Amino acid sequence: MGKLRLQLKYFHKPLFGWKGSYVVTQLCAERRVSFDHGPDGSVAEDCFFSMVAQSRHPDMTFDFIEGEMYEKSPFSLWDFLQQRKRWLQGIFLVVHSRAIPWLQKPLIACMFYAWLTLPLAMLNLLLAPIYPLPCHPALDALVAYVGAVNSYMYAFGAYKSFGRRHKRRRPVCHLGLCLLGALLIAPLNGLVESVAVLWGIFGRKHQFYVVRKESVLFNV
Repeated sequence: MGKLRLQLKYFHKPLFGWKGSYVVTQLCAERRVSFDHGPDGSVAEDCFFSMVAQSRHPDMTFDFIEGEMYEKSPFSLWDFLQQRKRWLQGIFLVVHSRAIPWLQKPLIACMFYAWLTLPLAMLNLLLAPIYPLPCHPALDALVAYVGAVNSYMYAFGAYKSFGRRHKRRRPVCHLGLCLLGALLIAPLNGLVESVAVLWGIFGRKHQFYVVRKESVLFNV
């Protein structure tokens, strides 16, 4: 959310794309840009919409709406894997689409190609303790900073998800356990996302897997 808020609040442009869960679009803007851009724009239609709007309608501006929105996460590892794969493939189609000029997408392209290195980063976590290599202190500091930011974001996300309900119903220790659990499960999350990256690179790009987020009730 940091990069999304920065770009929308201070630059008023979708420099890194858009996340569809938090989009509010004026009807006149939707009619001018449209969400219908063929197969390439059908997987990450929100991001494709924002990049087309930025490239073809420079008079349009974007902003960040202050507030909180709660969203359900995938209920299974399979859905989580499919969701991350779909995200990567959707951004792939945006970055490599001829309908969007390259001058309009350098930052989202950098973000995408950095995303592709996730499997190498996860592999480095396993190999670095076994085969340590000397690194420049500046590089070590940068890697530590990235790891610290990721850890903070996991803890912050867990706090925003569970903090409000724990303040009223459960003791603080339960919230602490949730925060600890979010950090402990981060390696598993990284592993699943790495598999999603590899699958997304070599798999079919024009597929849209619908993640089910509705609870199923059974009468007993």
